[in-house]
Amino acid sequence: MTTSSHDLAVAFGDHWNRYFAPQAGGVVVVAASGGVDSMVLLALLARDRVAGSELRVVAAHFDHRTRGLESAEDGRFVAETASQWGVDVELGEADVVAGATPGGRGPQAAARELRYRYLTQIAAEHAAASVATGHHRDDRVETVLLRLVRGTSPEGLAALSPIEELRGVLIVRPLLAFSRASILAWAEATGVPFREDPSNLEARYPRNRMRHEVLPLLAEFNPRVDEAIVRLSALAGTDSAYLSAAAADLLDTATESRAESIWRLEAGPLVEAPTALLSRVVIQGWAWCAPHGATPPSGEWIAGAVAFLRRGRGGSVPVPGGGEIRRSTGWIEFERRANGRGGGDE
Repeated sequence: MTTSSHDLAVAFGDHWNRYFAPQAGGVVVVAASGGVDSMVLLALLARDRVAGSELRVVAAHFDHRTRGLESAEDGRFVAETASQWGVDVELGEADVVAGATPGGRGPQAAARELRYRYLTQIAAEHAAASVATGHHRDDRVETVLLRLVRGTSPEGLAALSPIEELRGVLIVRPLLAFSRASILAWAEATGVPFREDPSNLEARYPRNRMRHEVLPLLAEFNPRVDEAIVRLSALAGTDSAYLSAAAADLLDTATESRAESIWRLEAGPLVEAPTALLSRVVIQGWAWCAPHGATPPSGEWIAGAVAFLRRGRGGSVPVPGGGEIRRSTGWIEFERRANGRGGGDE
C-alpha cells in the first residue's frame, strides 16, 4: 500500500476497520517506544481518533535500561504526550543485559521477551482486545532479508504477521501496510512529536547496515524491491499457514503423551510424512521447546533435524534456544527447558 502524508490517516482508518477493529467500546494497548512509528500509531488511534471515538487506547512503554538516562527520558516523553492526548499510560522497565544468558539468549532476544511479557500483562490488566505495535513495511523487508542471509525457513520468510496470538493476547501490526517514509512524512505534516534513537544510525547493528547500505544497493536492480520482498513474505506466510495446520493435525495423530517438559510422539506417522510436513513438525516442536524470544531456527538446522529423525537411530540433537529432540526406534521426544514456554517473538 502506497500513501502520501495527506491520505495516510484515511488509508489507515480503512485498513484498521477492515482488519483490526475490536468490538465497539473495546480496548487496545499501543506499544509506545517514543519513536516515530509508535507515536504515529498512537496519534492515529488516540489523538485523531481515526478508528472512532469509542475505542479506548492505553499507551504502554517499556524501558530496557540500555541507554541510561536517555532511556528513562523516552518514558517521560511518552507519558507526557499520551497525557496531552487523553490516553492512559503504563510504564514498565527491566534490565535487558541481566536477562541475557551467556552462550544462549542475547540482549535483543531478552529485550523482545521482556517487552512482550510486559505488554501482554498490561493487555490482561486492561482486558484489552489486542496489543498494537508500530512495525511497518520496511521493518518486514529488513527482517526478511536478515533472516534470508543468515539462513531461514519458509516460516522465517513469513516475517512479522499482521495478526498473531501470544500468551492468549492478539498482537496486531496495523502499520505493516505502510512505508517508513510515508509514516515519517505524515508525522512531520501533522506535528506528531517523537524521539530519535541514536542507535538506529550505528553501523555495528546488522539491521542498520541492511537499511542504509544493502537495500539502497538492491534498489538499483529493482526500484520496487521492497514490494517484491513483501509479496514473497506474504506468499510464504500463506503456504506456511496451510502446511503448519496439516503438521498440527499430524502431531495430534502421533502424540502418545505430552507433559510439562516432555512431548512424546509415535515415530512412524512422522518419519513417513513428506518432508514439507516433517519440517513443519520440527518447527512446531522447536516452538514448543524454545523460550519466548528465541531466534527462529535456520533452514540448515531444520534440514539437519529432519535427516536425524529419518535415520531412525537413537540419539539426540539440541534445540536452538534451549531443549532437545530425542529419537528412538519407535518414538520421538521433544524436551524443553524448565522455563521454556513456546517460540520467538519479533
